[in-house]
Amino acid sequence: MQEKTRYIILFYDHSENVLSMKQLLQHLPVPVETDCVENFQQLLEVLDNRLPDLIIVYVNNPVKGYVSHLKDMRFNIGIDEIPVYVFSELPEKQTLIELMS
Repeated sequence: MQEKTRYIILFYDHSENVLSMKQLLQHLPVPVETDCVENFQQLLEVLDNRLPDLIIVYVNNPVKGYVSHLKDMRFNIGIDEIPVYVFSELPEKQTLIELMS
């Protein structure tokens, strides 16, 4: 039986390093479909079209306010049920596999 494809939004602030995260997501044992966004406006546009299974925030500086802005956004547009994971460096493949479970 084939596993259900997981839909992920990858929010990032450093395009020079995002390719490695995209490649890591493509090589998971779980089928993954990914949309990538660089700012909150793009994130809102993607969320208007389709709700993801999870959002991965991959940022250089997590202190910049991304988390508080995401909290506000989750509250204001009612996407509380979508898990959000924040990474400031490339996670291990096993970590991502566990998040998909």
